[in-house]
Amino acid sequence: MRTQLPSLSTRNFRRLRAPVFLLAMALGFLAPCAAADADKSSALWSAHIQPLFSQHCFKCHGEVKQKGELDLTTLPAMLKGGDSGPAIIPGDPTASLVYKFVQPGAEQHMPPKDYQLSEDEIALLKMWIASLPKTGAASAFTTNTAPEWKASDYQLVRPNVPKILPPKRATPSEAIDFYLDRERSRLAQAVAANKSEKVRVKVARTADDRTFARRVYLDLLGRIPTTAELDAFLNSREKNKRAALTDRLLASPEHARHLREVFDVVLMGKRSRNDSWNGYLEWAFQTNRPWDRIVRDVLLARPETKTECGAVRFLFDRKDNHQAIVEAVSPALLGLQIQCAQCHNHPLAPEIKQKHYWGMVAFFNRGKNMDTPEGPAISESAIGGFVKFANLKKESQDAVLAFLNDTTIPETRPGDNEKETDTPEKYKLALEDGKKAGFGAVPKFSRREEFANLATRDNPLLARAFVNRAWAMLMGRGLVHPVDRMDSAHPPTHPDLLAWLARDFEQNGYDIRRLLRNILLTRAYQLDSTPAGKGPKPAPETFAYALEKPLSAESLWRSTLVATGHTPDAAGNFPQHDKTRAKFVDAFPDLFPVEFNANLKQALFLTNNPLLDELLQPKNGNLTEKLLALSTPRDRVQAAFASVLGRAPDTEELSRAAAYLTTRAKNPEAATRELLWSLLTGAEFRFNH
Repeated sequence: MRTQLPSLSTRNFRRLRAPVFLLAMALGFLAPCAAADADKSSALWSAHIQPLFSQHCFKCHGEVKQKGELDLTTLPAMLKGGDSGPAIIPGDPTASLVYKFVQPGAEQHMPPKDYQLSEDEIALLKMWIASLPKTGAASAFTTNTAPEWKASDYQLVRPNVPKILPPKRATPSEAIDFYLDRERSRLAQAVAANKSEKVRVKVARTADDRTFARRVYLDLLGRIPTTAELDAFLNSREKNKRAALTDRLLASPEHARHLREVFDVVLMGKRSRNDSWNGYLEWAFQTNRPWDRIVRDVLLARPETKTECGAVRFLFDRKDNHQAIVEAVSPALLGLQIQCAQCHNHPLAPEIKQKHYWGMVAFFNRGKNMDTPEGPAISESAIGGFVKFANLKKESQDAVLAFLNDTTIPETRPGDNEKETDTPEKYKLALEDGKKAGFGAVPKFSRREEFANLATRDNPLLARAFVNRAWAMLMGRGLVHPVDRMDSAHPPTHPDLLAWLARDFEQNGYDIRRLLRNILLTRAYQLDSTPAGKGPKPAPETFAYALEKPLSAESLWRSTLVATGHTPDAAGNFPQHDKTRAKFVDAFPDLFPVEFNANLKQALFLTNNPLLDELLQPKNGNLTEKLLALSTPRDRVQAAFASVLGRAPDTEELSRAAAYLTTRAKNPEAATRELLWSLLTGAEFRFNH
């Protein structure tokens, strides 16, 4: 058992949780006269206080129920208060009941059932109350209101892009940098004590070629480069070699495999082992199938070719659970979490209504799984599927075919005493023919087809959700964060950039490869991960330096194999080690984590799992065997750093690691394995930076 990690690297890759006062400074809440700035209190409400109240308070003091006559959903309601008086005294936290009741040991403690808000949460609540204007608070304060969410005018998801655009000859990558540069100035200005003062966010230097190569290999292939691949790139005299490398990786089978692994989890919510589904995804990404076509494939589930048959699994694997289908479609394809609207309108995002949840369910509830000679299929009935839903006040309503943008599809409903009859005339393809065709019955009026049309035609949510997810995948966080909360309660940090990216994606045929290339060739993507200058780091949402990204289980698994001297096949697979992948997935299951937090299970896996010991045993020409063949400890250290971290050790690292090997010269094999283990389990290896 390993009990101590040798301290070899002087580089600092620790991820520290920012104190509340630094968060406040980044948002501009500690600036002089902040209490008079309603914009800041409104921003703090949207980002922190409203979600906090929604989680802990709205059940008893919300839209449906107001215990003690107290409603905490809006500031005017809080100023009015309940049986005990006003809940909020603007500018005076200590006099505000809502602040008093959340203190540890409060006589009337809230929330009930012995739950205690954290110190950070209480500090944010105090900060928000202090920032409220003492006069005119209710009129100055703004809360989320239901926007007009129409595909035609894009009021919510396609904000007006200013006329000041980059020069017409600018590349898409330059346009992206243009919007980022302009937005950094605005974000920095919010921190200034005096808004007339010019403030500039310092941007990190451009990363060197070694860093760029490691980063782009991990982002596009899901593994680090081999030493041969890295050396070839570093020694290349090719003009625009970073663009050339990017293009080669984007076109490789390994890239298609990597995207398949990522979007398998995005779409299915877990790692799927179904060969037809994975085969479909990999084919779609290898052929650069447009994203709207992929979405239509999985929603309609009526394959036109044998290769497309795997797309049926998206619906089929939900086993006729139509609510589960909607709760998968919404975050994965539209960028929204909709499940809380099952029982009531969304408490934080009023544009998401209960009628949308049940309306989307109605689009799918005529479908039924069936097995055919050609494989799994989704048959669809021409009748039935008329349901009602009740809100928290027990008021019953008909579920109509309603999409998130309030578009409804007209449909004839049977009368109270009328019984529908199912006849072949109602189908394009009747059930018997459908069995032969392999995808079930197809009605002339298909609810599911109507939904697929709404989702993929003139739907700004589709492009917006995908470009935000692609941005998060490459840049470390979304323009809307988290990536599946793209509602009015989570406004984008760069609204104009998000609008530009979404429109550009649409206008260029939902070309995934082109979108990724445009982001990869930006100046922002190629920044170093060390912030410029001294003092506090710029806020992550400024993208003024490269954000560190934890490797997914698959990326960590493949990179560990590459680092220890194993060579992947043409598709980037390691067939002889495939069984070990599941062990990495079990220890590192998260993908797109909102906030990365290492846990005990991962620490134990890296420390005591025999899998790593097996990979480090000297055999078959692997890295350990090659290192042992070198003559001096210094040579071994340099070769180990080159293979695992893709760089040379600095002076201190070289000295300390060589001394470690020298003191254990009687057992060079064990000492070499310990050296490699320390590098493989360190944060520098486990993060893309």
